[in-house]
Amino acid sequence: MSSGYEEISFGGGDPDREPWLQAWVRAHARALTVCFTVAAVLVAAGAGGRHLYERSREPLPPPDAPFPTQVRIAAHLCGLGAEAWACRERREATEADGRAVEARMRTMPELAEAVLVSKEEDRRRTLAYYTDAGEPEKIELAFLHARVEGTLRRSADFAAVAERLRELPGVNRVLRVPTDFWAGRADFAVHLCGTDDWSRYACPKHRPAGATGSASPVEKRAVLDRIWALPGAETVYLESRDHRIRLLRHYHPERPAGDPLFRFDRSYETFYVRFSGPADLPAAAAALKSLPGVRSVAPVRAEGHPEGHSLAEGRGGDVVGS
Repeated sequence: MSSGYEEISFGGGDPDREPWLQAWVRAHARALTVCFTVAAVLVAAGAGGRHLYERSREPLPPPDAPFPTQVRIAAHLCGLGAEAWACRERREATEADGRAVEARMRTMPELAEAVLVSKEEDRRRTLAYYTDAGEPEKIELAFLHARVEGTLRRSADFAAVAERLRELPGVNRVLRVPTDFWAGRADFAVHLCGTDDWSRYACPKHRPAGATGSASPVEKRAVLDRIWALPGAETVYLESRDHRIRLLRHYHPERPAGDPLFRFDRSYETFYVRFSGPADLPAAAAALKSLPGVRSVAPVRAEGHPEGHSLAEGRGGDVVGS
């Protein structure tokens, strides 16, 4: 009498009777094949999806795009302190000096335009920059002064124009104002520790004792993970040392090839971050600037660093356009 349960045979009993499991498998072979295939595809898709996800979080190389034409210049007027002593007049330039320089620049055929930027406007721009960098207190250390900004018709005319402008009363120095390659492509820069002087000063503050040199792979991964955790982070690029040097050569073509600015050991890598919409840059700066391996952070602006003159170099700010 049957007990109500089908016996699963593993070869015992009636030799002419086919085991139940074997018969069931044969009857459902096609369905089983489909199930196993689907399961294998799902497992592979899961692994592949994870791989694609991880790949999607890797930083991109810099965009393959032409470097922007460099036609912007600024005649920096004499300010207070060290700047005044660098000027022949040994005093701060007056508004009348600035207007005279502006008028002279507007008569120069090599220039398409010239605009006087007051000391007050310089302070507003500089404060906005340092606020976005999470360091508004740096405004107290800034060399604020008026300047006249101009636009060259041809980049190659810079040297000749600068030579004539330096002879005008009240002019301290004449410099290019680099148009940043990254403007419009990124909103925020995270400069990583290198072997330059500022890295040797700033980076040990947030690294384990004895850690020196360029940011390690572990440090870079931690910084990248923190970047992706920022609200709205959409795209991340990693600029190499070589790319940065090529940009600096493009920004400053008058500097000699052996200028220290172009030395590989003074360069460093940078993560450039693009957000999907308006971003809280001070919050981003606060989240990133103290991480091990981070040299400095800065907003990306078309006009570069607000203190675009040599006195700004080496004081914690990057060279303009860097």
